[in-house]
Amino acid sequence: MKLSDIQAIVGGEIIGGDTEFFGGAYDSREVFPGSLFVCLPGERTDGHNYINNAAEKGAVAAICQRKVESRIPYLLVEDSLMAFQKAAEEYRKTVNIPTVAVTGSVGKTTTKEFSASVLSSKFNVYKTDGNKNSTIGLPATILNMPKDSGACVFEMGMSGFNEISVMSKTAHPDIAIVSNVGFSHIEFLGSRENIMKAKLEIVDGMDENGVLILNGDDEYLSTLDPEDFKQRVITFGIGNRNADYRAEDILFSDGLCRFFAVTPSGIISVRIPTEGIHNVYNALSAIAVGQTLGLTTDEIKEGLMRFKNAPLRQNIYEMNSMTVIEDCYNASPDSVVAAINVLRTKNGRKIAVLGDMLELGERSAELHEMTGSKLLGADILVAFGSFAESYRKGAEKAGLPSENIYTCKNTDEAAEVVRSVSKKGDVLLFKASRGMHAEEIIEKLKN
Repeated sequence: MKLSDIQAIVGGEIIGGDTEFFGGAYDSREVFPGSLFVCLPGERTDGHNYINNAAEKGAVAAICQRKVESRIPYLLVEDSLMAFQKAAEEYRKTVNIPTVAVTGSVGKTTTKEFSASVLSSKFNVYKTDGNKNSTIGLPATILNMPKDSGACVFEMGMSGFNEISVMSKTAHPDIAIVSNVGFSHIEFLGSRENIMKAKLEIVDGMDENGVLILNGDDEYLSTLDPEDFKQRVITFGIGNRNADYRAEDILFSDGLCRFFAVTPSGIISVRIPTEGIHNVYNALSAIAVGQTLGLTTDEIKEGLMRFKNAPLRQNIYEMNSMTVIEDCYNASPDSVVAAINVLRTKNGRKIAVLGDMLELGERSAELHEMTGSKLLGADILVAFGSFAESYRKGAEKAGLPSENIYTCKNTDEAAEVVRSVSKKGDVLLFKASRGMHAEEIIEKLKN
């Protein structure tokens, strides 16, 4: 693209001459030769101060919303983020490939990985990297998409209204998945009804030929009327016998899950290289994506077996003669309960190491206690953070003896407790919101 291509959409003034670029970044550490650098003002830093750092790294053009001393040409606009998003939208239109968008309160990244893994059996798949699933991260993801991509899978997160709407209008997905409606970000949105409304903004950038894939077992999504959407609605589930895609005869063993997927095209015998009932849901939505885009049964099965989870998300491995379930990327009541359910299936003494779940607002204490009450089958709880006592109250309701419950202020204390109570043959679950750094406990135990 050229700066003048963006100027034609959003206006503004080109300073230093029109320039062609490819790809883009909003972090000067991530620019590469020939790329665009977008100067975004922030609470702690201002991208305008780093424009020449970006030039040294190879950026050849920039977008700014104030005049700067620059070694490279730039487009001066009123809103650099909006111009960034419009540039990404314009580029997306030139890459005419199947596009899948994924959102949900829990499991967005895993659902994205399952869908990308399935589609990779047929297409050269491009997908969201890391946590670039925001109104800032998505435009960079799109602008860096290679022209020879055969399909793309974008993850969309949010903390309030209109964020997913903006991303959907930028990405124009052909298929959208809403995995579930939980408690994440209830601090900002006030209710699960509002969370569902914000998630459903994912259809705002879709045309009437699009396909919306919904969790038919979710207590909120299951109440929706397909007639209220201009897109075709597909449902998946386990308990919902009317779901278009459903799983039957589910069996977990040796780190694998086996089940039969009942689909509109027939029954598929499925194996996935991970555990947990939540991953059955993720796999079902990926099967629906695969069939919608014309993959064969063999291609879908091959893609499912190639699935690999992202770092810090339910990775199960052996350490010091103990089994570790490392699930430290993020946490909400739903995802913690899902992780506890995986812990429950393991052989050995079961230790749950749980940290705070963030962004739950005024319901934080209540929801931590409720989550603790789901610790049926656990032998020991090590809770750390501001809501450790709330976890304790819930665990006592679940029948866990008080002498088997430990509350800690931080990861250092938690690591000492885990070191003192754990022994060979134990199974340890580590789960907390990202800001709690539960993975540091594991590192301390390794050392």
